[in-house]
Amino acid sequence: MSTTDDRLYELLVQRTHRDLSTQERAELAELLALAGGATEAEVDLAIAAAWQTFGLRETPIEPAPTELRDRLAADASAFFDSATVTPITRAAKTAAAGPQQQTGSALLYRFGWAAAALLAIALLFSVRTEMEQVAPAPDPAALRAALLRDAADAVQLAWAVPELEGYENVRGDVVWSDRRQEGYLLLSGLPVNDPAKSQYQLWIVDPNRDANPVDGGVFDVSDAAGQTVVAIDAKLAVAIPAAFAITREQPGGVVVSKGPLLVVASAT
Repeated sequence: MSTTDDRLYELLVQRTHRDLSTQERAELAELLALAGGATEAEVDLAIAAAWQTFGLRETPIEPAPTELRDRLAADASAFFDSATVTPITRAAKTAAAGPQQQTGSALLYRFGWAAAALLAIALLFSVRTEMEQVAPAPDPAALRAALLRDAADAVQLAWAVPELEGYENVRGDVVWSDRRQEGYLLLSGLPVNDPAKSQYQLWIVDPNRDANPVDGGVFDVSDAAGQTVVAIDAKLAVAIPAAFAITREQPGGVVVSKGPLLVVASAT
């Protein structure tokens, strides 16, 4: 694909999402003329035809922007009220369509596949953007509260008062559900770390499983004064956790920790 074609498709995609500037509209008109003389209105009809021909109006993805769907549906209805689209070969199209006969069904075949791709890009872009806006990242604090409320087997273990210098003010607890294999750390007073230099790592002691504790994931603390809630990321299934412990390790964590244990919550 040439640079000219790239720019043409870029402008066509952009006009699906927003109004083009006066300069961009002039550039689009010039590129369309170079591509064969189609107008913006004719391209709209080709896109509408692709929309209906390829069944995109019935797509189950949710939700395309209402304004976009309504405009394309209206354009499709207008197109099929005035033209009948029938499959033709490239050779037949070339023989049948002269320089001034490039509207209606011929436009579908000249721009159809590109239009279908442009439409798919436009729809997926819009859906992805809306999903990112509508579905923010889960709130660990809310998930912790839900686990305490809904999991009948959820246990809540308080951190023992640390003796290690610099960690004496750490408070909070661990919430864990064996059945769900889900849990959360609640921490306050844990010193802020620089993720480029070190990270905190959780260890889960399960003597019924293995002699070595299970890696519960690494995490960072950006506010020592406030509360930090961390989702436990157990790398292996935990049957009956006897204790949870936190160490400070190199960025990314380690496979086996050499300690020391900074904070510990024990079931006994």
